[in-house]
Amino acid sequence: MAANGNGADLKRAQIVTLLYIIFVCFSVLNIKISILDSNSYSIKSFEILDKENRKKIDLSNTIIQNNLSQIDSTAKGHQFLLIRTRLNTSYNKVNGILDLINSEFKKKGKNLETEFNKRNLIEKILKSEQGLPVIKKDLFDLSKYINESPYKIPSYLEDFVPIADSIVNFKGKKQLWDSYLFLHKPTAMSYMQLVRIKLLITHTQLLYQEAALKEIGYLPTFFSKKNPELYEVKNNVKSITEEAKKPIVNATTVEVKNTKTSDIVIDDIFNKILKTIHTENIFAGLNTVLFSDFDFEMGKDVDVEITPKVNVSNTNNSFVANFNRVGEYNLKFYDLRSGTRKLLFEKKLTANKLPDPILRVKGENLGNFNISTKDLISSERLEASLYINNLNYFPGRINSYRVLRVHGGLDAESVINYGEIFQSNTQRLIASIEKNDYIIFDNINVSLVDGTSRKPPPIMYKIIN
Repeated sequence: MAANGNGADLKRAQIVTLLYIIFVCFSVLNIKISILDSNSYSIKSFEILDKENRKKIDLSNTIIQNNLSQIDSTAKGHQFLLIRTRLNTSYNKVNGILDLINSEFKKKGKNLETEFNKRNLIEKILKSEQGLPVIKKDLFDLSKYINESPYKIPSYLEDFVPIADSIVNFKGKKQLWDSYLFLHKPTAMSYMQLVRIKLLITHTQLLYQEAALKEIGYLPTFFSKKNPELYEVKNNVKSITEEAKKPIVNATTVEVKNTKTSDIVIDDIFNKILKTIHTENIFAGLNTVLFSDFDFEMGKDVDVEITPKVNVSNTNNSFVANFNRVGEYNLKFYDLRSGTRKLLFEKKLTANKLPDPILRVKGENLGNFNISTKDLISSERLEASLYINNLNYFPGRINSYRVLRVHGGLDAESVINYGEIFQSNTQRLIASIEKNDYIIFDNINVSLVDGTSRKPPPIMYKIIN
């Protein structure tokens, strides 16, 4: 009896243990298939969005390449392009991990669909030296790189990709970065996280490329060859009135000559406007040719109205406007030939802030940071440049800057100079410099014709003899 009782107890214990093991297994793997299916849709959605955004990146890269020297000459533009390049490096690394996963799956005769609810194989790949260690280091370095930039742009990247060794989840429990995002999860979830991060990097890269292009006046737009209005993203542009598109019909015999040709005249005027209108790269404080090479008479055939009011001139068949402040303006173009004031079109214009100027010692090569005492003395001044719209002058003035002499690694002497020309105190400091000294121009203050003041980055030269 006792033996039978002990045998029954043993079997009972084995069954209980087996049920416990099964319960534990189900508790760990208790993930509804619908949740895993939803990750499949998320992966496909992210991949499609990433593909479309990469098209925009390729287009903006083409424009950047065609205007590289102009963009790179501005402090912001230069920094934005550096961050753009760094983001592209991170994109390639994440993309490389995804390629690695798909390649390893293929070697094993498997794919994303067959591994969707499994985790052993993807976890092995992610834990390898080519997996998560690469991604984690790169994303942490990327975050540091962007945060150290003085021209950081707000983005969703850090909001939705935690950058910390340990992360507190919604239940208040701390988890390691790797586990929180990738490990101990089905392939569906881990793979989706990688695709999601790749999309966020793409979106951030596009933001920085568009910001770089904005430095020279380029804005995201919608354009149609059939409809001449240019629709800028986040800006409203009113359509041409239907009335203005219709032929003009006059009843009086005095106007018969104009009546027969009025329809053609309007088309000619309108075509000339479209061919010569210039509403890109408008900078406050600079003269902008809005229309050129036309033979119609302002105030008689046509009229242009800009609000807020700006200074305009009409010389050599060109209509020139000077937008005296940064901001939005409204341009209206009227036809006057019928004796009535008919609106042809209305458009929003944006007068941009001038880019940051580039400063250097006059006569020195911009990229050369070595200078002789003789060249420094003969230069006599700092000079500022803006490489936009083929300017042959600097639209502003240098107000002041500090001149610092560094000798033997220590700050030896400094003076304040007012104006671009080296004053007597600056000349005296320059006369005292020796070989291997450094001379630094910092605390630079510049005023521009757009009404803004700028503080360009310091300039440093090493004295070579």
